[in-house]
Amino acid sequence: MRRSVIGIVAAAAFMTTPAYAIHVPADNPPLTIDPWLGRDVVAETEHYCMTLALFFEGGSTGESEEGLRHIARVIGERAKANRRIWGGSTICGVVFYQAKGVCQFSFACLPLARRTPRQGALWTVSAEIARDELEGRNADLPTLLRYYMNAEFTPARNECRFRREFVPVVKAGRHEFFREPTPWERKEVAQGEYEACRRHEAMLKAAQERAKKKKLAKHKKGKDKLKLAKAGPKKKAGRTKEARLKR
Repeated sequence: MRRSVIGIVAAAAFMTTPAYAIHVPADNPPLTIDPWLGRDVVAETEHYCMTLALFFEGGSTGESEEGLRHIARVIGERAKANRRIWGGSTICGVVFYQAKGVCQFSFACLPLARRTPRQGALWTVSAEIARDELEGRNADLPTLLRYYMNAEFTPARNECRFRREFVPVVKAGRHEFFREPTPWERKEVAQGEYEACRRHEAMLKAAQERAKKKKLAKHKKGKDKLKLAKAGPKKKAGRTKEARLKR
């Protein structure tokens, strides 16, 4: 009986004693949610680069939606071709490629303040067109479009080079779009007659004529100076008459 009483007292004392929590250090810190988790950063970057190119091309020339869709096709086709001379296999590489200080897309060489886009209707349209191209929704456009030109803003020399090197495919908006010629087309394209080439040749001929006339005028002026130098200084008629009277 005594043992039972002692056991009951001990148990009661244990149950009334305040409990202390034991600190167990966590092996790993609490997990945080990464805001980039589940996002394709590479795809978003490529989309942004193409949007930039379309935005500035459209803003500088007042290009239509149809023209911008064709420009997007050129950018995409150049990236697919994966050529070092065009900037490699990425959209951003193509858009920002430059060689010897010349940018493939002229806006990329502008000062930062002038190549910072502004939100608005043109940016929204450019972003939609860029996404359509990257996700394959421009399927009805011609393939192998790798060059384009706005003849209105292109010097005759460069336009002539385009005509003699590339095959025209379509005119969309303010630009003409070209593809590379096949081996059997190359000679025919190079030997073609083009109005831009005639203008360029006329400008060269006019420049040569001006240079020739300038050279002749300079040569004549030099001969006149030499002739005067050989003749010596002219004697004044009044002094000669006075000398004769004194005699």
